Amino acid sequence: MAKDENDDGDTGTFKVTEGWLKGEARTRVLGLQGWLQSGPDYATLGEYATESGVHKGLLAGSGTLGPDATLHKVFTQLCSSLKTQLDVLGDGFTTMSIDMATVDTILQNSEDDAALTADQMNLELANALKEFGGTPTAPPSP
Repeated sequence: MAKDENDDGDTGTFKVTEGWLKGEARTRVLGLQGWLQSGPDYATLGEYATESGVHKGLLAGSGTLGPDATLHKVFTQLCSSLKTQLDVLGDGFTTMSIDMATVDTILQNSEDDAALTADQMNLELANALKEFGGTPTAPPSP
């Protein structure tokens, strides 16, 4: 990724350079996915998400709480739900990394594949507009 030369250093436009999506960006996304779905905390969450009956350090506290079996059940459901969401998020990161590699390939090949004519582009845009309930207008004369 390259910074715009006219940028003041704090805000501005970044340009995605060739290979960045497939390289550094993809590596960072997969690193985040690995961090979410590995390590002792994730493994402990997986154990808590089962009905193993072992919840070390889970204390009911004080006040008016239900029976410990109810607390155990609700905590297990919470951990199961959280683990499921982390798995969905991790799967999303995997999909995003694949999409970034695909986009990178498309961008690198775009000059060679730029055979779309203006008429073809107008047809594609008109089709997309129709999908959202719009009505295409006639393209301007050349």
